[in-house]
Amino acid sequence: MLVEVAKWKFKQEHPNRERTQRNFANGIELQLAGVEDGSAKLAIVIAFSSTLLFPPDNVKYFEQARTEIVNAIAFSVDDRPQVLPPRYLSYFDRFGRSLRSGESIEFPREHAPVSLNPETRKKLIRSAQVETWTEECALRARIYEADQAHDSFEFELSDGTRAKAPLDDRYRDAVLDAMKGYHRGAFVLIQGVVQRDRADRLKGFESIEHVTPLDPLDVTLRLEQIAVLKDGWLDGKGNAPDKDKIAWLADMFDAHFDGDLPLPYLYPTAEGGVQAEWTMNDWEVSLEIDLETKQAEYQALNLKDDSCSQFTFTLDNREGWSNLNEALKQLDAQTVEEKSSGL
Repeated sequence: MLVEVAKWKFKQEHPNRERTQRNFANGIELQLAGVEDGSAKLAIVIAFSSTLLFPPDNVKYFEQARTEIVNAIAFSVDDRPQVLPPRYLSYFDRFGRSLRSGESIEFPREHAPVSLNPETRKKLIRSAQVETWTEECALRARIYEADQAHDSFEFELSDGTRAKAPLDDRYRDAVLDAMKGYHRGAFVLIQGVVQRDRADRLKGFESIEHVTPLDPLDVTLRLEQIAVLKDGWLDGKGNAPDKDKIAWLADMFDAHFDGDLPLPYLYPTAEGGVQAEWTMNDWEVSLEIDLETKQAEYQALNLKDDSCSQFTFTLDNREGWSNLNEALKQLDAQTVEEKSSGL
């Protein structure tokens, strides 16, 4: 992208030259100059080969290109019209596609730094006017058909969306096993690069890295299934949960719930929230989560002696999840101890 935009700047300055000079980018490199304090803060510089006695004349066009690219990101953030032609914006299809929700790449700029994140990248790609674009993605799906003659398979998401993916020997057995479990509700996690159209609709997988069977209690999968509920899902009653807040809860569970603890059963509540439940020997645990306030009411009831403990946790920070994990660990440890003693 940097080379092509630099050529564009050269042609703007030399409109009467039909062709860009030969060996335009020879001797010019991007190099890592150091890793500075901060969150993965890399210092990357435009450098020229040590075999050259003097910097190439074209260096200034690469400097201008850097400015144009960073400005394009800034214009997208501010919803301003783009100056960079669409054919150069299309390079953002390959740059930044591994960014996840909450992640960004920050670029220094004269007035203030600007960040490239998944939403900004989508705006840039739309401005590029491409028919399809790609992103790295992990989808939970059921596999309902495989065409081994043409090395492809078809999958279905929780919301009913169906699409196709390539099939190769690295994950062939996992795909065929998942297909056998389709009617039993077997889901897999498919990780790779997906294609989407201009309306952000899934077209299918372009390439796949992993296909992994999922635990039936997989939290993100269950939350995806809850997210597709509509108003009136409970015999004409029941509020539909907010999809963005469900996505937030899935991210928080993934980031902060202790992986050594048993997974909960998850259910929607009539008020549009989510309830998590665990059974630990004589303990029945429920966690009613209010997605609006991000508060959770915890209750642990001992069926043997009717003892009960209740707490309120805030799930919008690390401390709240640490407290939840600790409360569950105490019950889990007690369950293990009772089993080992034969009680």
